[in-house]
Amino acid sequence: MPCHAAIAEKSITLKPDTEVEVALKELKKKNVSEAAVIDDDGNVIGIFSLTIVMKNLLPVSVPMSDGIVLDVTVRAAPGIAKRLKKVNPLKVEELMERKVPTVHPDTPIWEAVSHLVSGHSCLVVVEGESRKYLGMVTPASAMDELKRLQESEAL
Repeated sequence: MPCHAAIAEKSITLKPDTEVEVALKELKKKNVSEAAVIDDDGNVIGIFSLTIVMKNLLPVSVPMSDGIVLDVTVRAAPGIAKRLKKVNPLKVEELMERKVPTVHPDTPIWEAVSHLVSGHSCLVVVEGESRKYLGMVTPASAMDELKRLQESEAL
């Protein structure tokens, strides 16, 4: 079964110049945790997610002159909330992940599942080499499709 059958019904797209605060409201409204970022031609240029925003809120590790990284736990709860205020007016393109895991519509579902279990939170389904956005496969949408396949085989 090809990937296009597992495209999530609740996927959204964002423009690169969308403010982070607006993007977060869109994610919440649609009850999703990530969105494809597309340019004016409909090509996928990135992924924006709650995880990406949260990574930008954490304090950074301090590199030492000899290359050792001090990964010290800092009680940063108040600071983290203040950092969100600074991140909100930024544009999505400033935070988005530019390495987008993509698949073609005819990619077998097992390949999509393999990508998802290897650490990707979603896969973007694109049309050929054009990278035109067609939809997104998430772990939930892939599982729904696998269940549907199982039920249809049982008949």
